Amino acid sequence: MKKFALLLVLAITSVTACAQSDQTITAVFSGMKFKVPGAPLIIGALGQSNDILLIKYSNNPGERYISFSTENSLDTGDCKVGDFFKEILETDSKYECEKSAVDSFRKVFSEGANSGVWQGEGRDYFYFLSDKQRSFVFFVPDNGHLVKLESDFLDARDFQKLLGTTSGH
Repeated sequence: MKKFALLLVLAITSVTACAQSDQTITAVFSGMKFKVPGAPLIIGALGQSNDILLIKYSNNPGERYISFSTENSLDTGDCKVGDFFKEILETDSKYECEKSAVDSFRKVFSEGANSGVWQGEGRDYFYFLSDKQRSFVFFVPDNGHLVKLESDFLDARDFQKLLGTTSGH
């Protein structure tokens, strides 16, 4: 009986310890590894070149998801990607990207969003975070393709953990 009680206490302690730890899984997209929250319900990839990776945490359509996608057709207003995002964030408007591309992007992604730049792993992560809607992070991995990271439930700290960044500008 004492052994059973001891095993029961150990089992409960182990389950509690597991529940309290931040469990993550590693997702790989565009040659990079990301620590995403554990226990997804669905993981799927679309496109011949893995153009989209979707990780779902809910059975309800369009709720509690993280998606990675390559954005090969984003109109950067005849500017380099980094210069375009700097102009979007108004940190540097010397690049003179096409006004229509800048205005269009701002209307879709940055109106009502907390925006800025995180740095990590030698790259910039341009974020557009919303408390009420979808949030986005754009970055360029080593392969040179623009990646859009999107979620409807991650907050700034969750995104930074996922990306391996620690500070914002």
